[in-house]
Amino acid sequence: MLKWNGGSNAPILNMKKFLITSDTIALGKKVCTGDVIELPEHVGIELCSYNKAEVYVEKPKVKKENRSVGLKTSKTKTLKTKSKD
Repeated sequence: MLKWNGGSNAPILNMKKFLITSDTIALGKKVCTGDVIELPEHVGIELCSYNKAEVYVEKPKVKKENRSVGLKTSKTKTLKTKSKD
């Protein structure tokens, strides 16, 4: 019996990012080497088994450090230059 409002028969797709290691076709589209694409998990694992892709692991972003952490902003007046007479 079908439930029109409460349920669905659609499969649950877990999406993951994969790094493409050789040119291939994924989900009907051509993808090139070096592309990072998001695919359903079962499609990505299949490409990994053919050595055409690998799971993409994002590199953590490097936090930019301010080397003058201890300094406060200066409230001194700007320097005046000598005028030429």
